[in-house]
Amino acid sequence: MAHASFVQLSHEQCVLFEPRFNYQSYSVERRCQLSLVHINLPLNALRHTTHNKRLLTTRHGLICPISSRRNIFICQSFLPSGGGKEVPVLKAAGFALKRSYDALSGNPLTLKLIPAIGMVAFAAWGLPPLIRLVRVIFLNRSDNSWKKSSTHNIMISYIQPLLVWSGVTLICRALDPVVLPTAASQAVKHRLLIFARSLSTVMAFAYCLSSLIQQAQKFFAETNETNDARTMGFSFAGKAIYSAVWVAAVSLFMELLGFSTQKWLTAGGLGTVLITLAGREIFTNFLSSVMIHATRPFVLNEWIQTKIDGYEVSGTVEHVGWWSPTIIRGDDREAVHIPNHKFTVNVVRNLSQKTHWRIKTYIAISHLDVNKINSIVADMRKVLAKNPQVEQQRLHRRVFLENVNPENQALMILISCFVKTSHFEEYLCVKVSGLT
Repeated sequence: MAHASFVQLSHEQCVLFEPRFNYQSYSVERRCQLSLVHINLPLNALRHTTHNKRLLTTRHGLICPISSRRNIFICQSFLPSGGGKEVPVLKAAGFALKRSYDALSGNPLTLKLIPAIGMVAFAAWGLPPLIRLVRVIFLNRSDNSWKKSSTHNIMISYIQPLLVWSGVTLICRALDPVVLPTAASQAVKHRLLIFARSLSTVMAFAYCLSSLIQQAQKFFAETNETNDARTMGFSFAGKAIYSAVWVAAVSLFMELLGFSTQKWLTAGGLGTVLITLAGREIFTNFLSSVMIHATRPFVLNEWIQTKIDGYEVSGTVEHVGWWSPTIIRGDDREAVHIPNHKFTVNVVRNLSQKTHWRIKTYIAISHLDVNKINSIVADMRKVLAKNPQVEQQRLHRRVFLENVNPENQALMILISCFVKTSHFEEYLCVKVSGLT
C-alpha cells in the first residue's frame, strides 16, 4: 500500500481557491488507480478564452477542458479500497524494518556472519538445484541423467565441500575476535573454533582427494575391462591410497587439535595386541587378502585348482574379498567360500595363466603290425610338424615307441607335445585334430 500526493505549481497550472466556484471531489476507490479532484467551473469561465487550453484527464479519458487562465489544483493519490485504513500497518512495518536495519548496522559481527552462513546454506541447498537448472536450460541436457552426469560428480566431489569449508572458515574468522565475559567461556569458544576449523579443513580436502582417487580408479578400470589382472591391481592400489588418505586425515586432525599421534600409537600398541589375540583369524584373513591383492596369484575370472583340508576345489574366481572369504564358482556351478588365509598355506594351480597346454597320450598298436611301427611314427611326426598351433621350437615334440603292454602285448606309442594356447577348449580341438 502506498499513499502519494503532489502539487504542481506553474504559470499555467497553479493553486487558487475562489469562493464563487464550487469544488467537488471525486475519487475512484480502486487499488492503484488515480484519484483526482474535479473542479466544476461556471460556463462563462470555461468560455472566457480558448487560448492555451489544457486537458485534465484520467486513465479513462478526457474529463473537461480547462483554461490556462484559471488556477487549477490537482491531487493524485494511490489508495486501497479501504480508503487508507492500512497506513498504520505500513508505518509499523517500516519502523520494524528500520529498527532491524539499525541493529544490523550497529553490529558488525552480524554483517560478517550473514554472508558466511548464507554461503554454507547455498552450498547445501541452493547449489544443486541451480546447477541442475543451468544444465537443463543452457546445455540442453536431459534431467533424467543428472545423477550420473559428470557435472553432478564434480559438484558433489569438489565444489560443495570447498564452499562449505570456505563458509565455515569465514564463520570462525568472524567469531574469533568476540570476547566473552569469563576466561572459561573464552577458552571453550577458542577450543570450539579450532575444532570446527580443523574438522572442516581436513574433511573437505580429504573428501576431495578421496573422490579424485575413486574417479581415477574407475576411469582406469573402464579403460582396462579385458585385463582382469590390471583391473585388480588398480583396485588394490586405489583402496590402499584411499585408506591411507583417511588415516592421514585423522592423524592430521588429531595433531591440529593438539593431540600427539605418537602417544596414541604407543597406547594403541597394547590394544593392537589384544585385538590380534581376540580376532586372530579375522586379522590373518585381512593380511592374507592384502597379500593376494599385492602378489596376485589369481584374479577375477581365472580358473584355479587347489586342495583345502583334503577337499579338491576347481573353478573360476568370482570374488576376492578383504575381510570376506574368496568365492570360487565350481565346475558344477556351486559357490565355494574359502577364507583368504587358506590360499597362503596351500598350493594353488592357476590354469588360466598357462602359456601352453600339453598333449601326452599313448596309442596302442597291435603286435601283429610291428613291421608298420616306423611308418606310423613318421606319419605322426609329420602331422604334428604341420600343425601351426603345436609348439615347434621352445618345447619338445615327441613321438616314440615307448613300451609293450604286458597284458595284451600292444605296442604303446608315446605322443607328447604342447599346444600354444591358454584356453582349454582350443587345446581339446588341437588334440582331436592331431590324433584323428
